[in-house]
Amino acid sequence: MRKIFLPVLLLTALAINSCTVMKVSEKTEDGLFQASKKADILVNKPFDLDANKSLLVVPNNSFMKGMAEKIGYFDQVITFDDLEKDIIRDNKQDEVGPLTGKIGINNAYRKYRKFLYLKFDDNKEKSKRIQLKLINPENFDEIFIGDTLYDDFWVGVNDQNTFNPLFNALITYIKGNSKTYGK
Repeated sequence: MRKIFLPVLLLTALAINSCTVMKVSEKTEDGLFQASKKADILVNKPFDLDANKSLLVVPNNSFMKGMAEKIGYFDQVITFDDLEKDIIRDNKQDEVGPLTGKIGINNAYRKYRKFLYLKFDDNKEKSKRIQLKLINPENFDEIFIGDTLYDDFWVGVNDQNTFNPLFNALITYIKGNSKTYGK
């Protein structure tokens, strides 16, 4: 029994230590992030990404910002805090208003600068699932939605089985809707 217990314990410890949670990953040679599975793609609307790649706005989260930057497609990736600072710096805050809610984000898009919006969200129809959404703030159309299991019990939440598959699905979406990505 002891001969089996020690190797199992060591393998478990290695598996736990090899899994990271919300740490910006490097892309592998195939241009994707290391992942143990693929995300489901729920929405894949044709969209001219090349004409809209100058700015991507993400929530105030260094992981989300870092992963979006590692994709290497968007000219600039900034957080909502950065966007607010830019609006204030350019003295446009009275014209744009607060960035709260969909109306505030749409105002920033229309009255300040065009951008795409990337965010995590819960799956409203199925529990224990997380989604990555790419949104066009002009009309709040969700042009891409990737979805994966958010298993915090059996498999565990980590980058390789939760977050990296979502970003890989986004890369696949970009490849399918861009003539310039990777060129």
